[in-house]
Amino acid sequence: MLKIGVTGSAGSGKSLVCEGFRRIGLETLDCDEIARQVVAPGRIAYYQVVNSFGSHIVSSDGALDRSALRRMILTTEGSREKLESILHPIIISETVRLMNEAVQLKQKSCAVEVPLLFELGMEDLFDVVVVVTASDSTLVDRISCRDGVDKESAQKLLAIQMPQSEKVKKADCVIENTGEPKAVFRAVNDLYKKLVNQRLTKKD
Repeated sequence: MLKIGVTGSAGSGKSLVCEGFRRIGLETLDCDEIARQVVAPGRIAYYQVVNSFGSHIVSSDGALDRSALRRMILTTEGSREKLESILHPIIISETVRLMNEAVQLKQKSCAVEVPLLFELGMEDLFDVVVVVTASDSTLVDRISCRDGVDKESAQKLLAIQMPQSEKVKKADCVIENTGEPKAVFRAVNDLYKKLVNQRLTKKD
């Protein structure tokens, strides 16, 4: 099975690229969704996070308040590192489990959206790493709109991430997302055909 890691800065369009892979029949996983699942009330990671940061990061329905966590990461020194030390090993383990499950089900390929792929050193889990890019101003605008925050807050979020230029250097492939979904889907389709042909050629 061809394992494809999809990463990029916040607002780049990783989910759109994975949707493109899903449309052509690939199994797709989302590490953000996996992260939400592992911190659901009753899961071990949930209790670890609450015990570390306090009940103020719990919303009225008992789930973790992701907005409160995001604000804390941006404003409290050391909070990001503490949260990551709790969640990242669990998220990586669950991602590997789900990919192995896809292998057992004999899926032809699997694309996984991993925002912190390089930061977590997950490159070796994948046959191919795709980085999704957009202009810096576009990233800021998308984050601001998506999260309902001002542009300064969006820029702060980008500032604590690995620069796009570094991700591009580490990537096997790059897909630029200018905001036209059809163009992104075409790029994904063309890339997948190329990857399959390369793999078939190597086998021959």
